[in-house]
Amino acid sequence: MKKIKRSLLSIFLLILSMGILNAEDENTLTNEETKEKIVGIEQLEEIEYKKNIKMNKIFNIDLNILKNTLEEKYNSDILFEWNIAWENTQNWSVFEKQFEEQWDYEINLSIYKLSWNEQELITNKKLNIFVYTDKIVQVFDESLWEKINDFELKLKTNWIYINKIIINKEDIEKTNFKDEILKEINESQYLVVWWWKDFIFDSLSKINSENFNTNLNLVLISSFNIDILQKYLWNFTSNKWWIKEAILIDESSRFEIIKQTKTIEELKIEMSKNNYEYISLNSNNEISEVLFISKFINNLSNRWFSTINIYLILIIPFLLMGVIVFKHLIGLGVAGILIPTTITLLFIKLSFLPTITLIIIFLVTNLVISKFISRYNLHYSPRITLITIINIIVTIITTNIFISYNIISVDINDIMFIIFFILISEKLINIIVSKDFSEYKLSLLNTLVFSIISYMFFSLEITKSFILSYPEIILVFIPIAFIIWRFTWLRVTEYFRFREVIKSIEEEE
Repeated sequence: MKKIKRSLLSIFLLILSMGILNAEDENTLTNEETKEKIVGIEQLEEIEYKKNIKMNKIFNIDLNILKNTLEEKYNSDILFEWNIAWENTQNWSVFEKQFEEQWDYEINLSIYKLSWNEQELITNKKLNIFVYTDKIVQVFDESLWEKINDFELKLKTNWIYINKIIINKEDIEKTNFKDEILKEINESQYLVVWWWKDFIFDSLSKINSENFNTNLNLVLISSFNIDILQKYLWNFTSNKWWIKEAILIDESSRFEIIKQTKTIEELKIEMSKNNYEYISLNSNNEISEVLFISKFINNLSNRWFSTINIYLILIIPFLLMGVIVFKHLIGLGVAGILIPTTITLLFIKLSFLPTITLIIIFLVTNLVISKFISRYNLHYSPRITLITIINIIVTIITTNIFISYNIISVDINDIMFIIFFILISEKLINIIVSKDFSEYKLSLLNTLVFSIISYMFFSLEITKSFILSYPEIILVFIPIAFIIWRFTWLRVTEYFRFREVIKSIEEEE
């Protein structure tokens, strides 16, 4: 009897273990199928489609490649099912539709495996498509990203789509505007450029440089005072054949003004109706020949000069006048006139850190050279020529290292500024390699102080705007220079140096 019970218990345990194994096998199969489903989902995630489409244009998504991949994987036919609310279902691997109403549509895509006339769901995905009535091509600096998101949501309520062209302000010269803008501009009523003055100016200069064969309507948005900016941009926008019409608006009205996008005229009507400020910039204006410096700015901008390069040319007289004041009125000696001027230009062009780095390398290089040069009795001209060539070679090597390893941001186009600085640094080289170098340390320090102060002043937005808006102010420096030339009083530093003498003379009187 006990043996029979043991036998029955053994059989029961055997049957139970077989059931567990079968369950594990089923679980294993289920896991494999799940993995297959996951693979299908991953492939589906790679679907690329145009998420924004203009009303009445043909929209399609071609999944033939995915269909072939899934059929090979599952060894069965694959069914695609496209569902849009209140629309007929499509069952092909290529979805195609012409949307006749603006809306934010949601398409539900389901993919089935067909086996023995049964449908087994592999995966599904929701695709969103925004069907718009009008498009705006928008050029803006990447720092505006959060504002642009708000702006985009505001415009979507009016079924307007923004084609965003995001540009870092340092990379404007490298951007191919023609490819980015021209392929979309035919669907847009105008081009919007939005950010600081320099960004707007440089963007338009870049567009001008790429020989556009179409007339553009422009909407320029800036947070800067538009009355001041009008003169700033007028020197640029005049005589531009590719500008059909341009209007300048204040950034505070950015959310409300772009609702009527059919034409610039409708936009201006909308702005006037809501009492928004705007200024129309007539590109057919001719700059008077009397304002020859403004004409100079306009001519340079027509020939693809960037704002910063034009600005560097215009501030040279200001820097030269600053050196004269520094030396003859304040009484602080600097290393010549062109050296502090050029260092300031380097600061503005390359920014502070790259310029300081290059100046330190320049200083160290010439100190090392002086140790070897002092052993030989060379004539002046061969000596300066040899030192200058060595400086150029060292600068080129150093700059290449900086660019290769991204130690500092120096554009290869800016090397000419550095070479120019070295070529005119004859006086600075003489000071560094001279035996009495210690006596000139104060002069070098004053040169650096002047350059840093000038860099800070001429980097101010208000300074840039004023000089580029009213460049004829340079002419005032001619009589000022004559007055300083005739200056015979004590300098500011001399009042402190000779204060005891002055005090004793005043007491005697």
